[in-house]
Amino acid sequence: MPMFVSRGAGQALLVITTLIASAVHATMHAQSWPQESGRAYIKLSYGSSTASQQYTFDGREKDYADNVSGNSFFDRSIYAYGELGLTNNVTLLAGLPYKRVIVRDAAYRYQTYAFGSAQVGARVGLKPLLGLDEAPLDALAANVMLTIPTGYTRNYLPSAGAGQVDGEMYLSYGRSFYPIDAYAQAGIGYRYRSTIYTFSHAVPCQDGVSKDCFADTQPEYGDEFTFGLDGGYTFKKIVFASLMLRGDWALKAPTVGFSVANPIPTRQRFIKAGGSIAVFPFDGISVNAQLLFTPYGLNTVKSVDLFLGIDYRPKFF
Repeated sequence: MPMFVSRGAGQALLVITTLIASAVHATMHAQSWPQESGRAYIKLSYGSSTASQQYTFDGREKDYADNVSGNSFFDRSIYAYGELGLTNNVTLLAGLPYKRVIVRDAAYRYQTYAFGSAQVGARVGLKPLLGLDEAPLDALAANVMLTIPTGYTRNYLPSAGAGQVDGEMYLSYGRSFYPIDAYAQAGIGYRYRSTIYTFSHAVPCQDGVSKDCFADTQPEYGDEFTFGLDGGYTFKKIVFASLMLRGDWALKAPTVGFSVANPIPTRQRFIKAGGSIAVFPFDGISVNAQLLFTPYGLNTVKSVDLFLGIDYRPKFF
């Protein structure tokens, strides 16, 4: 955490850090406040994403799978996520999903259960580097993250991930409205999608013959801009509620649709909007829920996403 002009303001921002982390799903790691030195944040969550429709590459809404009525995309994954403050301005970040994805078309039902791509990175507070410690209620941080496959088979239907390494830089600005228990933050980033497939593998497969895999073409994924906006308020120090918006925006517009059996587009654009609520039954522990909708998209699944989580904030040193 940065230096503060008063002990009360510092405690308020420590609470704000806890609240934001509790309300935001693990994959939304863009944060403005680093953890204080020695403080950890550990979260385990269950995600349920369901869809009966998709957005085509030209923005039309259609059934997720042709000739299939009702829901046909189901992601029931488990996410582990953690942060550790090495110093007051440097925080280590790590996350690992266990992917449980089921999709169906008019002929088959496909499913996969495997660890997906891990995330490792760091959050660096920029205020001390810019000489901005005189603004204690403002926060500014750079988040750097690598997404690395964990050895899964990238050409199973559906796959546990894209199979290649991504790198992302995200700049986030936040503001605490202390003494009101409220905050707002916004961020923008860039995701580089490499052609490094070293950390996943493929099985021999022939399109049209094998129904549980596809030919390994190692496609070139398009780089993306990422962005987010959220704000929240605490009620009586016990219940926290927030609204949020986030999105991914491929630099080049998609021109080819994704496979229904393997919904990992090479290029996509989407906006997610929704809210979250967290309850703090004990000091340092919260249970939380987040609900997101997909009001806009190109070449992506039009899903409703529900995440349920529990988290803990121990102090290690």
